[in-house]
Amino acid sequence: MNIAKKLTVLSVIFSMLFLVSCEDDSDDPATSGTLNVTINFTNPEAWPSEGTVFCSMDSTWPPTGAPYKSTTLQSSQVQNGVISLVFEDIEFNTYRLLSVSWRDPNDPNPATNQYIWGAHSGSMFENGQFVFYANATPFTMDENTSELSLVVNATIVTGGGGPPGGGS
Repeated sequence: MNIAKKLTVLSVIFSMLFLVSCEDDSDDPATSGTLNVTINFTNPEAWPSEGTVFCSMDSTWPPTGAPYKSTTLQSSQVQNGVISLVFEDIEFNTYRLLSVSWRDPNDPNPATNQYIWGAHSGSMFENGQFVFYANATPFTMDENTSELSLVVNATIVTGGGGPPGGGS
């Protein structure tokens, strides 16, 4: 047998082994979930013409780095004051905050250029104290809660000298 025939036979054998090893085992437990997000805007007509709007999931709060998941939002996604979106393949874990924010393109300082428009829970202030969503209720994705729906009520704010990272 010449070398070309040997390589062809070996390729066919390895291909068959690969296909058999890739068998889908639907009995494996899920390891990730889906988050359905509804964002209600109280003032969608105020959508900024500059800057970037995000919907982000954070594992820690206050954040210590990039969000776990994030997507950019566009004004064209707003239908009757609402944006609906889905985050898929979310690792089973506990998450601290789901928020909608705007990054001010005129403020280069990452400590002050994000204005949070709303979050799934919590608030900027509690009992007159600045808490910056530290009072948000964490949410957990696991094998018992592999699909979850959260609502964010957001008010568009694009300036005014509010607290760092929080807009006004």
